[in-house]
Amino acid sequence: MSVMRGVVRRLSAIWDQVESWGLRVPRATADVGPRVHVYGPGRDGKTQLIGTLSQERGVFIFRYRSDYASSPGAEPISAFPDLNEVYESAELWPFFAVRIPPSERSDVRAALKEHGLRPEQTLEVLGTMAKRSISNPYQLDLQMN
Repeated sequence: MSVMRGVVRRLSAIWDQVESWGLRVPRATADVGPRVHVYGPGRDGKTQLIGTLSQERGVFIFRYRSDYASSPGAEPISAFPDLNEVYESAELWPFFAVRIPPSERSDVRAALKEHGLRPEQTLEVLGTMAKRSISNPYQLDLQMN
């Protein structure tokens, strides 16, 4: 239990930092929407599907794919250290939240309009506008239900 408290404490500090940058930390809605597949580096140098981010019942859910979690040498994402855990949170984890560009920027507003998206459509924005990041090797891909 103390490990979990430590994780929660570290996540709270990260959320505080994200908010201090003026970024909005998205909250989950009760809607069941699309999923975002998370791809990461594979053992052979190619990307592989490692997990899925979804939203339901007012919480975001991240879970590793069972075939990935049970594969030899599977590496967890640092924000989600237990490969067998199902992570749930009312607020989007900083790992994902920092990828969402601020909707106050005119270029972001134009891109949202072009894709027919609203800022509160968190998973759609992630899977459409934040597929890749220069700061980490993970890729996101929107999967409509």
